[in-house]
Amino acid sequence: MKALLSKEFKLCVHPALFIYLALILMLLIPNYPYLVSCFFVCNGIFFCFQQARENGDAMYTAMLPVSKAQAVKARCLFVVIIEMIDVVLMAAMCAFALVAMPETNGGGTDHSLSLIAFALVLFAIFNIIYLPSFYKTGYKAGTAFLKSAIGIWIWIILSDGMMIASNAVMESSVDIAFFRYLHENVDCMPKTAEALTVQAILFGAGLLLYVVCTLLAAKISVKRYEKVSVA
Repeated sequence: MKALLSKEFKLCVHPALFIYLALILMLLIPNYPYLVSCFFVCNGIFFCFQQARENGDAMYTAMLPVSKAQAVKARCLFVVIIEMIDVVLMAAMCAFALVAMPETNGGGTDHSLSLIAFALVLFAIFNIIYLPSFYKTGYKAGTAFLKSAIGIWIWIILSDGMMIASNAVMESSVDIAFFRYLHENVDCMPKTAEALTVQAILFGAGLLLYVVCTLLAAKISVKRYEKVSVA
């Protein structure tokens, strides 16, 4: 597995991936939907799959003394590592924003634990859709990405849309308990014990969903790819 993972990083990493990871700096843009930066990372992963396909990686891997299951698991682990790098970078940017950008984000979720939780859900959606879809054929990277992009953007619109709505309601004279709760406990830097608890629960739920979806995606991908001929 270590050798296969090394192959992934040495032969399959597309240069655009580094650019997309650097787009974590988008978290410094005031009033912006920060989850969009995670979508670009998913786009970078897609480019890696596409580059591997064009370079004949499937045939090359088939000639190695490894099983299809091992090859798929190594690629899935490669994806997880990239996503976790982005999550760590996001956490660092959120910590920096505590000092540099204390203002409320009117364009989406604030720099908070909730944002990281929502990012984990986004990556879970990408993994559960993209990986099994790609490994159904082993070469239709574009089709798989289109399917996952639909799921990702639905999540971005729903999650950030709710946060935008909560900000709009709080700035108006209307008092709606649900949106006030979101504003005070979810879409904010946690300043109270309740807000911290709520966001910790969201983070735990997001992490659990990510783990479950990724493991399930890997399992389905292995089963599908074992039926694919790479000759």
